[in-house]
Amino acid sequence: MDTLHAIGFYVSAAVLLAGALAVAFLSSRGGRGLGLAVVGLGLAGVYVSLSAGFVALVALVAYAVIAVLVARPDYRNLPMLVTSDWRQAGAVGATILLVALAYAAYNGDFAHATFYGGPFNSVAVGRLLFTHDALATEAMGLVALAALVGSAVVWRRDRREERARESGAREPRSRTR
Repeated sequence: MDTLHAIGFYVSAAVLLAGALAVAFLSSRGGRGLGLAVVGLGLAGVYVSLSAGFVALVALVAYAVIAVLVARPDYRNLPMLVTSDWRQAGAVGATILLVALAYAAYNGDFAHATFYGGPFNSVAVGRLLFTHDALATEAMGLVALAALVGSAVVWRRDRREERARESGAREPRSRTR
């Protein structure tokens, strides 16, 4: 990586980190939405510095949409479904995973993939992911699937409770009339 690409990578990584800290520490919805937009901008910059322009464009659009959704006034937080013991176990597991990933990053060689040209070449990114990081790609796919299924379950349960409250609230009013 030449000097210009390295500078772009580290500046983009700093922007991404600043946005992530804003999401973590700001309390207002608008601030968190802006933080997510900054995270998307930083992530897109990292991808562009790694010559993955198509992925950068997808990340930028996805984070912009997520930022708008979070900043909306009708956005609501999901209730915690687990106890503090499970959250602590998850934090310990995440710490162990972070240490393992840091060990692998500092003691391993970087993967060398053939670049087939152009800043919007998703083929090179796909080849790199599936030749060197197939297990990590599958793991991220499973994490995304679990998050989608969990969100759908929570949404359906909340929706069912809202309908039950609405139908329960309507019945007494009709009986009093």
